[in-house]
Amino acid sequence: MRFFLDQHGCAKNQVDGELLVGILYSRGWAKTVEPETADLIIVNSCGFIEPAKKESLDAVLTARAAYPKAKIVLAGCLAERYADDLAEGLVEADAFFGNGDLSRLPEILDSLFPSNSPASRPVLVPEQQGVCSGARPELLSFPRSAYVKITEGCDNHCSFCAIPLIRGALRSRTIHEIVEECASLVSNGVYELNLIGQDLAAYGCGSADSVDSVDEADEADKSSARANPDFAGLSPLARLLQKISTLQGDFRVRLLYIHPDHFSPDILPIMIADTRFLPYFDIPFQSGDADIIQAMNRKGKPEDYLQMISDIRTAFADANSPYGTVALRTTFLVGFPGETDEAFERTARFLAELRSTWSGAFVWSREEDTRAYDMKKRVPKKTAQMRLDTLKEIQIRITPEELHFFVGRTVEVLVEELIPDPEADTRLALGRAWFQAPEVDGSVVLQFEDSQCGIDGNPIVPGSVVSAVVMAVNGVDVEAVVR
Repeated sequence: MRFFLDQHGCAKNQVDGELLVGILYSRGWAKTVEPETADLIIVNSCGFIEPAKKESLDAVLTARAAYPKAKIVLAGCLAERYADDLAEGLVEADAFFGNGDLSRLPEILDSLFPSNSPASRPVLVPEQQGVCSGARPELLSFPRSAYVKITEGCDNHCSFCAIPLIRGALRSRTIHEIVEECASLVSNGVYELNLIGQDLAAYGCGSADSVDSVDEADEADKSSARANPDFAGLSPLARLLQKISTLQGDFRVRLLYIHPDHFSPDILPIMIADTRFLPYFDIPFQSGDADIIQAMNRKGKPEDYLQMISDIRTAFADANSPYGTVALRTTFLVGFPGETDEAFERTARFLAELRSTWSGAFVWSREEDTRAYDMKKRVPKKTAQMRLDTLKEIQIRITPEELHFFVGRTVEVLVEELIPDPEADTRLALGRAWFQAPEVDGSVVLQFEDSQCGIDGNPIVPGSVVSAVVMAVNGVDVEAVVR
């Protein structure tokens, strides 16, 4: 029996997809990259905003039309949020499976196979509890890169965001479990560990979390703040990073998704002391206008956010960090109800002053059951789109200027893919340096000779880490030559 995974959504959903693959492998299934040969097609959906929901629904409709003999399961956030409604109207799907407890996937499989099973379409949406984990024998990232989910759910309840409605309340994995997973990934050759959660700064702060619950996994590893003076007074996230820092090996750690209202300054000394922690900060500010920030149910002020970023940059500069600078990624939401022209102008000025290395932006989506759903003074779609384009234009001007810092500098690059070009005098590859996160940022375009090797002395292939000199900036990418 063969399955095809149609993966949608964010990195957190990718981890869920990898867990689903692991469960299917354990049940004797084989993965195929050709959906026409699949007995089972899983659409692991996104349900965050309207365009993402439409994309996932279209995937089901397309799969049904193209592969009428396959069983199609709508899984992921869209199924979690709308399973009952979709079960009535989306006849193209054979089953619906939420993401609260992925280990229950076999119940769906047993309902669909063998083919003489009842014709009813199963709907399974387990309660959101804990953080799903387990075997991930196949990672869906580029070679030697992996996401490590440290939390699930969210307690921030930003007025525009449906994540708490989909993923539930915040809960955290134990430090012991996370560190064990990181160690396992590194031992299996992973070089880049990307820590993810809806808000990393909230790690260990859920209603069911406590010092003991995140620090003490079992009798063999009792390292709570009360027992370990090195942990005293540190935030749970800082304690986690300190534990990861005790691991042996040549690897890098990137922190993704930190809510600006919860940023923990005590992580900075730990990151500075261990250069395996990359000075890459993904902090979604969403707006630069104080009134809009408050309407979004956020607590900070634009001037405080700018000072926080200044403090981060100063901390690494004062420590003479070998990286030489800090990479900052952020996100903005435009067209939020009540966003006037003046409010948007303040956001535009905020971005210009922030000088983020990277930023993304999206238009507000009216999501039912969120606080913003019934807010008045909605922004016309055309106006929201113009504002989106404006922020993109600002960032497009900033990014090359920030990337110019790296010209002439030597950086380590994780090679993602080779570019075949039989007519070229040199070989070409695409990769990423420390200031580029997977999927969302630019790339490094590498030139190298056949005789050159990675830093491990082996020929350059996807997954190699090479030392390269940045020669030029080309838009959002940099061009480099292997040393």
